[in-house]
Amino acid sequence: MAALHAKAEELEKENLQLKSALVSHAVIDQALGVIIAAGHLSPAEAWDALREISMHTNIKVRLVAQSLVDWGSSGWLCAEIYTELERQLCGRRAFATGEAEGPP
Repeated sequence: MAALHAKAEELEKENLQLKSALVSHAVIDQALGVIIAAGHLSPAEAWDALREISMHTNIKVRLVAQSLVDWGSSGWLCAEIYTELERQLCGRRAFATGEAEGPP
């Protein structure tokens, strides 16, 4: 009986982790859509930009993504993320038009 109870607790914990991952994945996908629309980028370029924003601001990807999604509805984005988003988009536009040698 104890083994059955332990297994049930293990499955419940795994279920909660999967639900959390699913929500996080959806938020990241939505943030990629924001970046794609804002910068006219491909999905792969948007993912690279999201990762770079996270690395340069030292903010987890999930939290950067949530901020970008919230920006769509609130119109507010913290200055640190906004500045890095602009840097990423401007750098990628310059690369796409041949004005820069490589992506930011």
